Amino acid sequence: MLGIADSRFQAELARQAKDAGKLPKSFEIPANHRDNHPERIADALRPAREAGLLPQFPFGSDFTDTEQRLIPALQLLQDAQRTPMRLPGLLWQGFTRAPDAADHECLARLGLDRPATLSEHAYRALVSAALARSREV
Repeated sequence: MLGIADSRFQAELARQAKDAGKLPKSFEIPANHRDNHPERIADALRPAREAGLLPQFPFGSDFTDTEQRLIPALQLLQDAQRTPMRLPGLLWQGFTRAPDAADHECLARLGLDRPATLSEHAYRALVSAALARSREV
């Protein structure tokens, strides 16, 4: 199990297993199993994902197509909140571009298809820009 565990946690897991007597004290994780980092796995899977051979949810999902399009955009917005200087650029992009048909479905799913207040207009612009940027990635 340690051979397929995330390498950021392997040392601690091995220590716990040794302390519990599940592994010999001399056990070392083989070198070819020490590079199980999310970035390396993502890089290895990227060609298959880009070729459309590896869906975002390979074992299925209850998310609709619209919700699946929203996920990366909402993650982008969440990341942008951690760096507030990115928000004005997103806001500007959202106000200066027209959403396409797929974006309209996403905006409707969030109740932003017919914004009534200034804050709803701002949220719509942010989501619209995030949708556009998430397609570029």
